Amino acid sequence: MKSICTLIIAFFICNLSFAQPGTWKPVGKPGDWRGTIKAVEAGGKIYTVEKSGILYETDAATGRWRQLGKPDFINTAFIFHAKESLFTIENDGSLYRISPIDGTWKRVGKPGDWRGTLAGTILNGQLYTAEVSGKLYVTNLDDGTWRQIGTPAFAGTAFLFRANNMLYSIERSGSLYEINPDNGTWKQKGAAGAWKATIAGSIVNNMLYTVETSGTLYVTDLNTGTWNALGKKDFAATQFLIGGADRLHSIETSGSLYEIFIQ
Repeated sequence: MKSICTLIIAFFICNLSFAQPGTWKPVGKPGDWRGTIKAVEAGGKIYTVEKSGILYETDAATGRWRQLGKPDFINTAFIFHAKESLFTIENDGSLYRISPIDGTWKRVGKPGDWRGTLAGTILNGQLYTAEVSGKLYVTNLDDGTWRQIGTPAFAGTAFLFRANNMLYSIERSGSLYEINPDNGTWKQKGAAGAWKATIAGSIVNNMLYTVETSGTLYVTDLNTGTWNALGKKDFAATQFLIGGADRLHSIETSGSLYEIFIQ
């Protein structure tokens, strides 16, 4: 009997080890993330804000979650992780630092300074944001001071990512650009409009993963702009695509959490 059990365990381990890129498995209980309005992943944890204003920390491996602090986040527009803290931009344009231990928070910088933010990302411990004016800004997260980078060329930004010590944007036109974080100069990657149908995206190991309205998951080599489809068209219900370390996760509109195999 022991040898049979050993074979069964070995079979499942083998199948897990050779899971095909683009396949997925559920994490935690179905529907536990229903109501999520913002999400970020870092250090094996997924941090989510719900429409109730409650902030949660989820173990990305097991799906176990716990509430952090009080329901103070009902107006959160963006959430980021940097410097071992969480940061949010609220609907009024104010920036806050949040403890990932207990959910306590403190404003950073002047109230409303990030009003009009379209998209943002963290690079080298600093916050980069594109605004409706088209201006690109970098913010010192220690004191909230900021400065403009380059010319106001970013009014069409839909997504902003960081990889390879550079910034990358997907514009509403569907084109992908690499942006120099020092001076804001940019160059197109890949074919114009190739990411037009993108509904969510994330970076893992300097590769860009995106989901399109068709339900297809794509991986893009940011050095060349070339992309490949992964798996089946299983991702049309993706609401959030979040990555950290070597893992990629999705939260679906049903509120269920999945790990997506990418290697």
